[in-house]
Amino acid sequence: MKNYRPLLLQKLDIRLAGLHLRRLRLNRHLPEADTLSAHAHPHTQILCYLAGQGVMTSAGRSREVHPGTVVMLPPRCAHAFEETSGRRPLCLVLDLDWRGAARRGDVFARLTQSDAGAIRTELSSLTRLHDPDAAACRLLVAAAALRILDILFRSIDFLPPRQIKTPRFVRDFERALDAGADAHPPIAEIARAMGYQPDYLNRIFKQATGQTLREYRDARLIARAKRLLAARRPVGEAAAAIGIIDQNYFSRWFRKHTGLQPRAFRDGSEGTLPTVR
Repeated sequence: MKNYRPLLLQKLDIRLAGLHLRRLRLNRHLPEADTLSAHAHPHTQILCYLAGQGVMTSAGRSREVHPGTVVMLPPRCAHAFEETSGRRPLCLVLDLDWRGAARRGDVFARLTQSDAGAIRTELSSLTRLHDPDAAACRLLVAAAALRILDILFRSIDFLPPRQIKTPRFVRDFERALDAGADAHPPIAEIARAMGYQPDYLNRIFKQATGQTLREYRDARLIARAKRLLAARRPVGEAAAAIGIIDQNYFSRWFRKHTGLQPRAFRDGSEGTLPTVR
């Protein structure tokens, strides 16, 4: 297609049991092409948006796409994309043949900041290779591609999450969030109650989890709101349960973190989106 310019193209031909990883591409959409018309591929695609925003239509449904959105499209799944922001979308594309894709249908998910950073690191390492097609570099390219695929497969729940030992200060922060009377507690107060300076705790917390204290708190609140909405509870009740009284503010906040309005998530939540970690 002529709607984008490949910044990176790696022909991989990596074969594992039940899986054939064909190509890895990093595409920048062109200024004159803000719409990709409906099309399909004979193979599976995994798309990971690293910049830009838009609306992806697949299997008759439209969903908003933001940086960190991951989309898995099974073979022959017609899809289209329309840009909705001024910044050109930057999209990582993996083309593969995978036996389990057809029965899964299209899947949308979100990367954590830590996983998004890890993917950017791997892509940066590939762009620094002098000659990726040289025999000496092929193993490095394959290893980086498989590490990226591992992250993307875990983000869409095709592989179980990694079992990582949680530092004590993370567990203490979680207990403080759960124990407080305020559903939306001030971060600085929690840090001081734990015996830390807020800036220092924020720094070591991000090193351990890939998220700031605020991002981690908000992810837990989003997960709680999602559970209530998935149970078909009113939007106002879900907002109040996480300490947000203004329903309009809650709708904007929920959309910022999920790409969906609360009502849209509630009405289409069964089996469409994985829970935010």
